[in-house]
Amino acid sequence: MLLNYDDLAASLAEAGVPVARERLADDASAAAAAAGELAGPAVLKLVSPELVHKSDAGAVLLDIRGAEAAAVAAARLEALAAELSLKRWQILVQEMVDPSGPEVFVGLKRDAVFGPIVVVGAGGRMVELLPDRAIAACPIDAPDAAELLRETTVGRMLSGYRGGRDVVDEVAQVVAAASRLPDLVPGLVEADLNPVVVAENGPVAVDARIVVGDEAAPLPQRAPVPDLAPLLEPESVVVLGASASGTVLPGNRVLGYLKDHGYAGRVAVVHPKATEVDGFPAVASIADVPFQVDLACVAVPAASCLDVIEECGAAGVPAAVVLSSGFSEIGERDLEQRLVAAAAKTGMVLCGPNTVGVMSPGKHVHVCFSQAQDMARIPDGGVALVAQSGALGGSLSSQAWERGIGISRFISVGNQGALSVTDYLEYLSTDEKTSTIAVVLEGVTDGRALLAAVQRAKQAGKAVVVLKIGRSDVGARAVQSHTGSLAGDYAVYRALLERSGAVPVDSVTELLDTLELREKASPVPPGARVGVVSTSGGACSMIADLCTQQGFAVPVFSDSLQSALDEVLPGFAAIANPVDVTGQVTRDFGIYGRTLELILASDEVDVVAVMVTTVADPMAEELAREIVRQVEATAKPVLVSWTIAKELAPQGLGLLREAGIPVFDDPARALRAAELAR
Repeated sequence: MLLNYDDLAASLAEAGVPVARERLADDASAAAAAAGELAGPAVLKLVSPELVHKSDAGAVLLDIRGAEAAAVAAARLEALAAELSLKRWQILVQEMVDPSGPEVFVGLKRDAVFGPIVVVGAGGRMVELLPDRAIAACPIDAPDAAELLRETTVGRMLSGYRGGRDVVDEVAQVVAAASRLPDLVPGLVEADLNPVVVAENGPVAVDARIVVGDEAAPLPQRAPVPDLAPLLEPESVVVLGASASGTVLPGNRVLGYLKDHGYAGRVAVVHPKATEVDGFPAVASIADVPFQVDLACVAVPAASCLDVIEECGAAGVPAAVVLSSGFSEIGERDLEQRLVAAAAKTGMVLCGPNTVGVMSPGKHVHVCFSQAQDMARIPDGGVALVAQSGALGGSLSSQAWERGIGISRFISVGNQGALSVTDYLEYLSTDEKTSTIAVVLEGVTDGRALLAAVQRAKQAGKAVVVLKIGRSDVGARAVQSHTGSLAGDYAVYRALLERSGAVPVDSVTELLDTLELREKASPVPPGARVGVVSTSGGACSMIADLCTQQGFAVPVFSDSLQSALDEVLPGFAAIANPVDVTGQVTRDFGIYGRTLELILASDEVDVVAVMVTTVADPMAEELAREIVRQVEATAKPVLVSWTIAKELAPQGLGLLREAGIPVFDDPARALRAAELAR
C-alpha cells in the first residue's frame, strides 16, 4: 500500500529529509490558488494511494507559470483523476527546483535476507540510462553515504566534475537521513526519493513515495556459537551406519579415510551384529562403546537418525555429524526440526544433516566421505573451506591440494539444521589454525548476522573469500531444490559482502587463484607499482594493459635503474618498464636472473610481474631456477605467468611449484588474483 501524503510528509520530516516547498490542495481551484502563492514556476502533481508511478500516467506537469496556467494545469489533473477512476486524490503544488547538477536516485528496500537496504544512483530520467548502483545496509551515516555515492557515475559527477562544485557531502546528508526511514515507518517495504536535486540552497527531494506492508517479523535471537572442538578435533569417533558385508557405504568411506590418513584417536563402529567392521571394533549400541565418544558420525537412514541422536545424547556425546539425507532438502522439515531439537536437548553440536562431513587435515581428522580424500598428498595449511554444496566443496578441496594449498578445516554445512554458515564463520574467526576463510555460499536467512560474522573475522585479521552460487533466477531455483537455501538477490549479496570486508569471487578459478596467492605470496598493496619482465614485447604490452585494468601502476624506471639494466641486457632490449629481455635470454639465462635482481632491489616497484612465453624444457628448467633464486631472495611479491602447454615444460613448471611459487597460465588470472588477495 502506498503511504498517504500526510504520513509521507511527516515521515520525511522526522527523518530529516529536505523537500521542496509544497502545498496540498483538495481540488483544482485550491491548487491554482496555491500555485499563485509561490514566487516562481510551479510543479503540479496528481497524488493518490492508487497512483504509484505519477510520471507514467501523465500526472506531473512542470514549469507552470502564472495564475491562468495554474488553473488550466489543475483542471487538467482533475480531469485525469476522473479518467483514471481514482477514488481518493489531491493535487500537490510544489515549487519547481532548478537543478544545478545531476539528479540522484535514493531507494530503500526491505530485503528478505539482509533487511532494510539503501540504494543510490543516477536519478530522474537517467535512472535507467545509467543503471550503476551502490548498495548498503540501513542505516548509514553521512561519511559512509558519501563513500557510497562516489562508487557511482552520478557520484563522480557530483564530486566537482569539470570544475563544478563538490556537493557529494551535501547529498550524502540526504542519503543518510533517508536511510533512517525504515526505523521510522513500520512495515516499510520500499521507498523512492527520485529525484534528489541539488538546488541553490542545497539538495532536496522533489518527489518521494513509500510503500508499506505488514511489519517484518523480528529475527530470532542468535545463541552463542558452541565450542566446535569436539566436531573439528575429536579425540574419539564412533561411526553409525557402516556395512559389515563389504558394501561401501558413506560410513565405510569415513572409516577408510580415518585409517588411511593416520587418525590417532580411538574409533568404534555401532553395528547390530558384527564385532568388527573394516578393521575397527564394533559394538551393538552407542551405550556399549568402551570409551567416551567426542564425535558421532551418523550415516543411517533418515527415519532412524532421531533415535540415534537421542541415544548419543543419553550417552553424553558432545558432537555429531549427520551424513544422512532425506530431510528438509526433500521437504521433510518436521523430521529435521525434531532431529535438531533432540540434539539441542543435551547441548550436542550438530553438523548437517545432509552433509558430506568435516575434516581437519592437520589433526588427521577425516570424518567425511568425499572422494577428494583419495589424493595421496593432503597438505595442512591456513585455509578453512566452508561449503553449502558438499560436492562442490569436495572438488575444491582436491584442486586446492593439487596446487599445494593447505586446508585447516573443511566443513560441509549440509542443511544447516542447527549450525549455519554464520556460526562456522564466527568460530573460525577465533581459530588459530585458520588465516583465510573460503565460503561456497548458496544463501542464508539472516543476512545481517552473516555480515557481522564477516566483519568480526576481518577484525581478527582473517580474510573471507566468498563464491556465491545461485545468482540468476534459474540458479536460485537449483539452489532451493538442493538445500532449501534462500539465494536472494546477488547484487545485494555482493555489495553488502564487499562492504563488510569480504572478497567476492566469480568462479572456482578465481577462488583458487586468490587462495593460492594469499597462502604462498606476500600481499600486493592497492595501487601497487609493478615492474614487468617478459621474454616477449607483446607480452609486456599485455601485462601493462592488465595492470592498468586492475588498478596497478607501471611506472617508467629512473635513469639510474635503466642504466643498470642497460649494462645487463642487449642494446635492443626495452628497459623503461615493461622490460623485454628478448630472446637473448635463451643463450644466457643469467640475464634473466640479473634483470629480476635489479628490479626487485629497486625502491621504484612494489611487485614484479613475470611472464614467460614459449620456453620449453630443458631451457625452461634453467629459466625456472633463475626465477626461484630471485623469489627466495626477496620479500616482494613476484607474480609468475607462463603461457605454454604443460607437456612442453614439465620440469621448469615443476621447479616453480616445488618452490611454492604460484604459476598462472594467463597473466590476467595472476593480476586479478593479486587484486583480490590484497
